[in-house]
Amino acid sequence: MFKKLFGRKSEPFKHRVEFCVSNRAYCHPDVYDELEQREDVIVEDTGCNSYCEICNGHYYALVNGEPISADSAKELLEKIEEEIKLNPIE
Repeated sequence: MFKKLFGRKSEPFKHRVEFCVSNRAYCHPDVYDELEQREDVIVEDTGCNSYCEICNGHYYALVNGEPISADSAKELLEKIEEEIKLNPIE
């Protein structure tokens, strides 16, 4: 029984990227689909994250709980990748 509970190999930690379903980035394949293909990232669709002032005017995502915004989808993807590089999960 103990081996069953404690003998499991743990899964590697992954970065969490959350998209509000009301934001333009959620529907943009250059951002959403690109991140979904990465093995070190979990992509989630969420409802409102209470960042409405950012969400209304910019492409936006939460990366490991931190809001990231940009004026274009390409810029958002670059900023998300930069955030993941600067804050690796080990």
